[in-house]
Amino acid sequence: MSQAQEINKLPIILTAIITVIATVAVLHLYGYLNIVNPEEGLELADYRVVTVGSEEAGSLRRNPAKHEAECVDGILVLHASNMNGLSGVLRDSRDRVVRCVNQAVPLAE
Repeated sequence: MSQAQEINKLPIILTAIITVIATVAVLHLYGYLNIVNPEEGLELADYRVVTVGSEEAGSLRRNPAKHEAECVDGILVLHASNMNGLSGVLRDSRDRVVRCVNQAVPLAE
C-alpha cells in the first residue's frame, strides 16, 4: 500500500553548492576573507624609527596611528584598529620579527 516516493536530489545539491558560493562571495565582498600568499604577506603600513631627542621627534603629529602594538610571548604584534581583526608581527628588512620585553611602562604623574 505505501509506496516510497523518490525524491529528486539534484535541486537540493545545487542549492547547497550555490549557497556556499554565495556565502564566500559575500564574505569576500565585506572584507572578512583576506586571501594572501604566505610569500607576499600583507603590508599594513610603513614605519621608521625616530630617536628620542632628535629634530624629527618634535615634528610628530599629535593624533595617534590607526594601529596598536602588543607584546605577545616576546614578539611585537601589530593590530589594525580600522580593519576587522587584522593583525600581524612587525618584521625588519631581513624578515626577522621584532622582539619586545613584557614590561609595564610607568604612568606619568
